[in-house]
Amino acid sequence: MTSRHPIRLVCVDLGGVVIRIRRSPAETLHAVGVPGYLLDAISDEEMRAFRATTARHQRGEYGWSAWLDDAHRVLGHHFDRETIARAHDAILVGEYPGVARVLGLIRSAGAVTACLSNTNDRHWDALLELPAMGEIEHRHASHLLRCEKPGEAIYRAFERATGFGGDEILFLDDLEEHCIAARACGWNVVRIDHERDTAAQILSAARAHGVGC
Repeated sequence: MTSRHPIRLVCVDLGGVVIRIRRSPAETLHAVGVPGYLLDAISDEEMRAFRATTARHQRGEYGWSAWLDDAHRVLGHHFDRETIARAHDAILVGEYPGVARVLGLIRSAGAVTACLSNTNDRHWDALLELPAMGEIEHRHASHLLRCEKPGEAIYRAFERATGFGGDEILFLDDLEEHCIAARACGWNVVRIDHERDTAAQILSAARAHGVGC
């Protein structure tokens, strides 16, 4: 279905759309060789505290070194700082094939490209090295805007930063709660399935909304 207004900007999430990620602390710890019995030893209270400190990092309330101190404070009974750092870095797996090419096609068709991602300073530095980021003109993230999806504030901050209104934006994200929040702000939204070919889905969504790529 095409939008009622011409799409001028195509905005992608990063994790699950542009780059494959490991999607849980258990998955990332397992990836760096932490045995299952140590994962099982993490209490619910410790995991809640860890997720809270990760959210603060994601909102830019503190940077990498301070986050690592806090995460070690919470999980230090189970893991050393090096293990926590390696697990954090292991969240990012690799760019999905074809995404950079598709974003280039969208730009060539005359649409502006952007990203809006929940991330942090450590991951951001790595993400900026991706080929796809070279095809993204407006780069925005939670730790830079100091707010996170799915809160309304981040979508409004993105509009102010880019100068585009919601009816001009096509937003592509893999999480339903982020899609729902963007629709509530008047954005055109397509949910991406992170387990399928994301490049093909981006291209199909752009074409369905009138971007002639």
